[in-house]
Amino acid sequence: MELEKKSGSGHGGAREGSGRPKGSTQKITAKDILSTAHSIIGKSLVVSILEGYRDTIINNDTKGRQVYEKMLLDKTAASMLDVEVEDTTNLLQAKQLAFAEAIKAINTINNIKDDQDASD
Repeated sequence: MELEKKSGSGHGGAREGSGRPKGSTQKITAKDILSTAHSIIGKSLVVSILEGYRDTIINNDTKGRQVYEKMLLDKTAASMLDVEVEDTTNLLQAKQLAFAEAIKAINTINNIKDDQDASD
């Protein structure tokens, strides 16, 4: 198969030898990362992350704590919010209401976090 060269600056397009070799099966998966982390540090990655978060609280590291909290909220917020939509004749209105309630719940969580940060 002949590689095509894009006209113009010469940037972009396929290049011979680039990318993962055809038929390669060496992919890094989340499972690989978690098991390797466990074997290296002797505990699960989740436990290690939460210990780091605990240490930021103990050491009054506000910036570090914010990084951990953002990461943890990003990973858990979707599962924390349960949105129920009842069968109605106007499904769009029901979706808008559910979305508004979800935004309100997220803002409540953020306000609680801000209040905790202000008291620290």
